[in-house]
Amino acid sequence: MLFRKFEYILMNRTKVTLELKQNSRSINMVKTVDKFSIENRADEEIKFAVENVIRHEYDNAVNHIKRALGMLKSIGCMEKYVEYLNILGLVYELDNKESAAFDCYLESLANAEIMRSKDLKAMIYSNIASSYSKMGRNKEAQRYFNDARDEYGALPEKTEERHRMWVMFEYVNNAINDRYVALS
Repeated sequence: MLFRKFEYILMNRTKVTLELKQNSRSINMVKTVDKFSIENRADEEIKFAVENVIRHEYDNAVNHIKRALGMLKSIGCMEKYVEYLNILGLVYELDNKESAAFDCYLESLANAEIMRSKDLKAMIYSNIASSYSKMGRNKEAQRYFNDARDEYGALPEKTEERHRMWVMFEYVNNAINDRYVALS
């Protein structure tokens, strides 16, 4: 009789342990799905921001980007957070808010340093250089362009995706510089 009680307790404990493991896997799966859906919502916010930039509605674009940044930070998606923070800096520049743009670039750079991401650092250095160039501070601009080149040159592999990213940021930087020249 004692053996049967012991067997019953062991069976129930095993059953409870298995149920807990299954629940734990389900919770992890839900967290993964939730993280994925939040990241997708952040991407949608960026698409809305781009539409607002095209219409020169910079305040609306900033609001969409800030919502995306909040979402990404809440799930710890730091690489995308740094990219979108950098984009926020570009939007601030388009809106002639250089101080706010530099704040975004510096926060992006600090996070990229922590992440040890050479491609993100190169992108940020390039945007800082363009900002300095726009302000006529050519020595600082040249320094940051050199830093961007050095970081990009140190990358172990240069994928097509990175190349497209660089082309996109070069296009945006040129647009900012063209707008500055047109306003001058």
